[in-house]
Amino acid sequence: MDQVEQEVKAAVRRFYDAIETMVTGGGVDALSEAWHHTDRVTARHPIDEWSVGWDQVWETWRALLPFGRADRGGGKVLGLRAYVHGDVAYATVSFQAAPSWGGDKMMCTNVLLRKDGVWKIIHHHADPSPAMQSALERMVAE
Repeated sequence: MDQVEQEVKAAVRRFYDAIETMVTGGGVDALSEAWHHTDRVTARHPIDEWSVGWDQVWETWRALLPFGRADRGGGKVLGLRAYVHGDVAYATVSFQAAPSWGGDKMMCTNVLLRKDGVWKIIHHHADPSPAMQSALERMVAE
């Protein structure tokens, strides 16, 4: 594995670590840091529709913030592959949600852009997860 591929994988791991920080109640600052903040970023979460532009993407993450608690962690990246094309890269990930978030295994794709030598997310897509949707509905009802 070459140095650039390692950098991309490290950026993707920081992104998933930031998700873990959020779901365990640690806030969203690390998630914000993982993303480019432009009108051209996009996301599709397992329990949501498409979000376009930083304002919409950020709102989807902030909407989950109130549900973060220490006992809700345990998500795992089971597989990570990175493919680099100049200053753009994409990564495929098998992600196992924490049991409190439904426990589904989802296939995810993340696209990154290197700007000023730093790789950050510009697109995130995760498979739909009915189990995660049900878990969130239970959390809302608590």
